[in-house]
Amino acid sequence: MSELDNDHLPFVEPRDDGLGPLDEALVDEGEHDAPFDIADLPRQLLTADPHTQNDVHVALYPHQPAPDLDYVRLFNTHRIRSINIHSLCQLHEQGRFKTAISLLTTRHRLKVDEQYHVDSHTPDVVPRVGPHFLDYTLYVGSRRGLDAALPNVHVDHNWTVKLQLSMTHRLWPDNAVNALPFNPKGRMMYLGTRLDDQLWLAMVPNQYFDLNDPDNTAEKLPRLDYKHPALSPQHAKMLVMFLAHILAEMRHEDITCTVPYPEPLTWHTIRQSTEVMGHLFGQWQRTINLRLPDLRRLHQGFRTSWHAWVAAAPHSWKQDTFLTQNSPVGITLRYGQNQPVMVTRSLDADRLNWDRDRNYSNIRQVSFSLATHISYLDVHHWRTIPEESITRVNPVLYDKPDDDPSRLPVDLHDLPLLDDDGFEINIYNEAGYRVPRRSPSTFDTCGALLDLRRVHELYQGDEDAYGHVQNEVPYTVYPLAFTGNLGNVKASGIMPKFAGRVAQIDKGISRHREDVDTPELEYDPDDDHLPLHRRSPALHGISSQIYNSLSHRVRTEAKFHVVQLGMVTSALAGTTATTVSGRRHWNRRVEFCDHGLPHLRYAEKVSGDGQPQTLRFENTYVLDVSKLRPEFRNGSSIYDRVICPLLKTWSHPSIVSPIRDVLVAFRPNFIPELFKCATYPITALIDLFWEKHVDDVKEKKLMDPCTIEFVSMLERTLNYAHTGNAAVLCKRLMDRTWLSLGLIHDGFPCLSNAFIAHGSLTNGQLTVRADGWPTDPSTHRPLTSSRRCQELTYGSDHYKVYEARFAISFAIDNMPLDAYPSISDMSLRIACYAAEVSLRVYFDDVKRFIQDKMNIILSPNLDDPDRAVRRTARDRLTALSRWVDESNPLSYNAGVLSNLLRALTEPTMGKFELTSSALGQMPITYFAETLVKHSIRTDAQSRPPFIPGGNFLHVARVTIDEIKSIATRAGVSPVSQHPFVVEAFRRACELLKVNHVPWSPNPHHEHGRPSTAVVHDVWLNLGARPSPSPAFSSLRSAEHSVGLLALQASEEIQASDPRGDWSAIDVRLITFASVLHKIKLPIEWDVAHVSRDRVPSYIVDAYHFVANKYDGTKPLHQLATFSAIVCAGLLPSIFPPDLTNHPSLSTQFETYIRDLDWVKRERRKGTTHTGPFITMVIGFIISLYDSESPIMQAVRARSDLKHWWSKHTAKAINAFLLVRLGLANVLTGSGFRSAKWLQDVQPLPMTTIEQKHAEVVRLLKSGGKYGGFDAVRFLVGPKAAEVLAANHYVCARALPPPPRHLSPPRPYSESDVHEMWDF
Repeated sequence: MSELDNDHLPFVEPRDDGLGPLDEALVDEGEHDAPFDIADLPRQLLTADPHTQNDVHVALYPHQPAPDLDYVRLFNTHRIRSINIHSLCQLHEQGRFKTAISLLTTRHRLKVDEQYHVDSHTPDVVPRVGPHFLDYTLYVGSRRGLDAALPNVHVDHNWTVKLQLSMTHRLWPDNAVNALPFNPKGRMMYLGTRLDDQLWLAMVPNQYFDLNDPDNTAEKLPRLDYKHPALSPQHAKMLVMFLAHILAEMRHEDITCTVPYPEPLTWHTIRQSTEVMGHLFGQWQRTINLRLPDLRRLHQGFRTSWHAWVAAAPHSWKQDTFLTQNSPVGITLRYGQNQPVMVTRSLDADRLNWDRDRNYSNIRQVSFSLATHISYLDVHHWRTIPEESITRVNPVLYDKPDDDPSRLPVDLHDLPLLDDDGFEINIYNEAGYRVPRRSPSTFDTCGALLDLRRVHELYQGDEDAYGHVQNEVPYTVYPLAFTGNLGNVKASGIMPKFAGRVAQIDKGISRHREDVDTPELEYDPDDDHLPLHRRSPALHGISSQIYNSLSHRVRTEAKFHVVQLGMVTSALAGTTATTVSGRRHWNRRVEFCDHGLPHLRYAEKVSGDGQPQTLRFENTYVLDVSKLRPEFRNGSSIYDRVICPLLKTWSHPSIVSPIRDVLVAFRPNFIPELFKCATYPITALIDLFWEKHVDDVKEKKLMDPCTIEFVSMLERTLNYAHTGNAAVLCKRLMDRTWLSLGLIHDGFPCLSNAFIAHGSLTNGQLTVRADGWPTDPSTHRPLTSSRRCQELTYGSDHYKVYEARFAISFAIDNMPLDAYPSISDMSLRIACYAAEVSLRVYFDDVKRFIQDKMNIILSPNLDDPDRAVRRTARDRLTALSRWVDESNPLSYNAGVLSNLLRALTEPTMGKFELTSSALGQMPITYFAETLVKHSIRTDAQSRPPFIPGGNFLHVARVTIDEIKSIATRAGVSPVSQHPFVVEAFRRACELLKVNHVPWSPNPHHEHGRPSTAVVHDVWLNLGARPSPSPAFSSLRSAEHSVGLLALQASEEIQASDPRGDWSAIDVRLITFASVLHKIKLPIEWDVAHVSRDRVPSYIVDAYHFVANKYDGTKPLHQLATFSAIVCAGLLPSIFPPDLTNHPSLSTQFETYIRDLDWVKRERRKGTTHTGPFITMVIGFIISLYDSESPIMQAVRARSDLKHWWSKHTAKAINAFLLVRLGLANVLTGSGFRSAKWLQDVQPLPMTTIEQKHAEVVRLLKSGGKYGGFDAVRFLVGPKAAEVLAANHYVCARALPPPPRHLSPPRPYSESDVHEMWDF
């Protein structure tokens, strides 16, 4: 193994596929790695363009979104309806998923019916405060060493620390940053665990240890220029060696330190010097166990050996001054424990535990979170508390709390228990707390959520002189379960009324502070003349969050429940995973979803009685131990004077009363049902997508990107229902679908029919509209929402390939009609356009590459003292900016090239010149050939023309595969496919004016292999004349061939002549409207297709009859040609599926037939070549509909037509095909088996044929590039249109304009039969 490989071993660096080592779970699918935060989102669902939480807050109050965009204006025009949760619950219970999904077609606001509410203003519904929990603790030592980890006991045989020095890369949690007395960027290193706590080492500035230094605050202590909290790799290695030094001095286990300061300092040299990382030829990730005496000795080593060890370190270790200006301090962190606190009858034991847990003598600071549950009790029976029990504990009682100066003592003996309305008459003790006079004996615990429209009342301050009240603490709201106004809240401080109580607690525990007599927090943090301990309180709150305890329950162990992780999206997107770990991740997700989709697992977890539904009020505090009175610096005093008073404060009337006003109480067990039923329309739609595609997923088929993106948006919508976090919503994409517009402004999701056909929602089918999918205006690529999910699950390369495939297929489906008009071959036109789209990605790579390089070169010059140097740098950067704005940046057009020259070079001898490649002048075909050849190399990213780190390689590979598929469908032989690809790229380069490209450096005749990576200052000229290509010499562009110009002119004349030749395969249905005037059969017509194999003469006669009688302007003849092209485009999927389960009622035949799939049959020959189908379908239709044809004469004569039927049925051309083509009707059930013409299958009357023809022509003419798609959907059905779109015979549009109303079929009369043959 190489030195470099060994050097990276302990760091668990991301691999090429972006996944962790040994296929371990992604961080957001694993256990908690940070304190519980209601605003947390899994990394898989983060987005670069989120909505803000302020958008949610503003939408709480009536308003319409700003109509500055078309889709927003259309959204605003839709009426908002109300939907009751009771209705959704009924749909959920009855499994009426179609009705539930159909609700998404219009805007709704969700209302919670009164039957689910509990009236909190009745005598028997009372608030309950408690139980209480400790959910997070952080201890920071005050001196060098591990004081934060040391307990206040000398012996404990159960006590242990585990050091894991292979995990030094672990990141300090972001939401624990504000709780530290210094800025952690570049200072934190994970050591291991202390019991259930994490053990960290912080390299703090040396000023940190002087508590009287006025700059000893988090804001003023020196900061390091790092982006994240982790120590740099080199600094981490130094501390590992210090630990190895101490452990070796302790003679701990087998650890030695043969080389105390290895150089070069790498993980490999560390492993050669010491065993702290594991044995050199053994384990890679060692765990070092320390007993309590061992930890004390390790701590003592920090105290006594640090300075000497640093002094002896080599100069290379100290040249950045990090070791000399900083020192190590231990920190412990624990979260998610949710331990009960202040439990009745356990106070003494709890106090003792706090006393034993830490020695606070050398603790600088403790941060902790305390959570209190507040709920309503619906009391059925009460038990009166005896008066003597009350007075024994409270000898003096009052009629009002302590914050009311008018309060008076009361005589409990003379005071009634209840008032006239049945409410308990309250009494209060000396401290102002309410003293209960009765207790519930039987009751139900009600669920509760916050009323987000009133939650500001908890955070507002006092009235000013003008009677105005402002919010004193910033907060954000998180609506849940699509309610819009019920949910959670998070604040960057604690409630002001609670803060006043905290100040009173602080006054009782802090050192005496001169000149500060008031209990309020009236001190000036800028009073630098005061000592540090007098400038801020010992105890203060730093943040708070209020949320339903159900959220905590479903995430007790895992950081996120699976319903939040985008599991279905990753299962759909992983069918093409190529890496071993990627396939393993995909298999797990498919297996997981197949056994139960995430929302079903969530529903199961929250079902049943006894689910926690109370509101959880969680405050986070910082206690500066250095500011406590000396006698209170111990665990028992902190428990008695800090923890218990803080928890008890929640019961004070000044705190409970405003909380009651913003709580909405619900009947027991309702809140879990609210989540399940309110999200039912979305979860039902996810179910439907999974059921439709699960078989394709298991078969590892390539999934439609629009389907993946739509499911991704649905899973983001579902996440929003559970978190209310707008950061999960991709604004640009999800606003256009109306999903996020509905969520933000109505609280309930809504779907625009621009993305999914509303008709397909109401009938339970799914038609995602690919046409018009929004694109990024800067890159012209389709917008996506699944990027983070795919990158974190399967790696960035996987996503780049996916995005490239999406972009290319999207571009092809939306190819302009005027693209490459000089090319008559439709397949080559499509291939050229695909190449053009991919080359625009190449342009982006080149622009970004050149811009980055020149910014590095020129940016220092902007600060040069020489004015001329600064001006030159500015001028060159201006030229660079202008060049970047060019649409054809690689052309030799004067303006383009001059800006590039000005940006890249300085004039030499009064002349600008680019360094030319040693290859000299090459033809554009060389560029295309090299592109194709190098794209298949494993080292392609370091080969020209690909830009290192760019996106073009992934796009090029997908484009080349797509062009080869186009060539295959067009009948190009495998041998000719490579020239076909090169020709497509050559023509695209000609159109985009690619005259030169950045290339690899010229050889310098030095030792070693020369670099092949593209550089910014060597350019390859592509102006050489290409040699003619034998395979494609007839396809050269018009500007290079006078003969082709003449050919183009002749083709245009021929196209305008009704009798001119035309090709059905070239025209397809995309431009079929341009040949409606043609009266001739297409050039593919050839009777030889049916005259082989000694067929009876009447068959040949029938085809000659059609050729002689054909008139392309007649409705039937034109529909026959249209149908023939449809069949050619369907190949090889021309067959129906199994028809065994056809309906028995004739009224159901039409719907059943239009919904049938088009399938292929592996053993059926002759269903791949398009030419015979053009001939045989036209001949078959006209022969059966023209009464004068030899076939219809034989039918009337009852002649044997066995050979006629068998000849055509072999290619699936039969009576049932005419039904599927919309030209006939099934009359009996036999029509689905061995149908007999005119008995089981009847042709449509000619009036209906003419009506259908008129509608087809209208759709072709009015639909533009989508006309063919619309016409096929109308005549044949949506399934055929989808296949034709995939085969590029039509341009896809998911839902065409509705067809004209046709009169319902009536019973056939004899006149209809005669009319049928009237031509």
